[in-house]
Amino acid sequence: MSPSPNPTPAKKISIIGAGAIGGMFGGLIKRNHPDIDVVMIARGEHLRTMQQNGTVELRGKWGSVSVPVTASSEPNAVEGSDLILFTVKTQDTRETAERFASSIGSATVVSLQNGINQRILSQILPADRLLVGMTATNMGVIAPGVIQCTRRGMSVIGPASPEVPHTVVEQARRLLDSSGLPVASSDAILGVQYNKLLFNTMGYASVLSATDFLRDGILNQNWRNSVAMPILEEGFRVLHAAGITVENACGGSDVLRFRRLMKILNLPCLDTIVRGVAQGPLHPPKLVFSVYQDLMRNRPTEIDYVNGEIVRLADEVGVPAPYNSKVVRMVHELERATEKHFHSREQIAKHFRELTGKQR
Repeated sequence: MSPSPNPTPAKKISIIGAGAIGGMFGGLIKRNHPDIDVVMIARGEHLRTMQQNGTVELRGKWGSVSVPVTASSEPNAVEGSDLILFTVKTQDTRETAERFASSIGSATVVSLQNGINQRILSQILPADRLLVGMTATNMGVIAPGVIQCTRRGMSVIGPASPEVPHTVVEQARRLLDSSGLPVASSDAILGVQYNKLLFNTMGYASVLSATDFLRDGILNQNWRNSVAMPILEEGFRVLHAAGITVENACGGSDVLRFRRLMKILNLPCLDTIVRGVAQGPLHPPKLVFSVYQDLMRNRPTEIDYVNGEIVRLADEVGVPAPYNSKVVRMVHELERATEKHFHSREQIAKHFRELTGKQR
């Protein structure tokens, strides 16, 4: 990564929800710009480890670095911030925003979360300083105080409403981009967010069998055609009925390009090659979805805000969404289970083929 010069006179940024995404962005900004005060708002062992060490450890292609940060769980720790990166779990959005609202003050807030959360945040935070976005990076907290970046995807941010000045968006973009993780801006951010959301609806379905989304899912013809394609096409139908246009996104997780790729993979001449890639040593890197991490930690998942968002929209516009509804129900069943017994990939494909039969 090539750190850029300090792009803004920001003196302090705070990460509310300093887990994988927020912690990595905040830590890399601090690494590249030591003069900026970075505050990590976290909880549990992750918080206690950062407080004890006074650092966060960041791992990636650059190796492993320990970066000095301030860690806290208290709202007053974010007072005086120039920028707030809001990266809490989607289901915690309202409660956290209300708890921190008075301490956020006039800071610019950038939400990088799964789901579509501006409906909630705009009720609590100043409209002219609220930005939202999506990220195609893949990161995880692999141990308390240790965050690993497995894929440096593009992040995109934009104004949550027309009230946000362009200069505010550009200053936030440049500051986040100075982390070394690429960040772009878009005036059509809602369509970009739904692009990422549709990608995740398929990824979260792969969690039902605890399998690798790309190698065991997309590169497997049965799962791809029985599960991934029906979920995705249903999502496109719902968004079309709701009048929402999906915008292009950068990187391999752009769902419009990914949709074309899945259709190409069904060409008979490619079947042997695809199976070879899936079984060979050069298979794609594993993507770890937050729903799987939450299930293994016996925490509530974000399923209601991803696949459940498609179901919600479908109810609003009066169209069916049985595939996404099925994913939501099955993930909630796993949430309630004391011991996680994941289904096999073949069982999931069979469940979805039965749904397809009922639709005909």
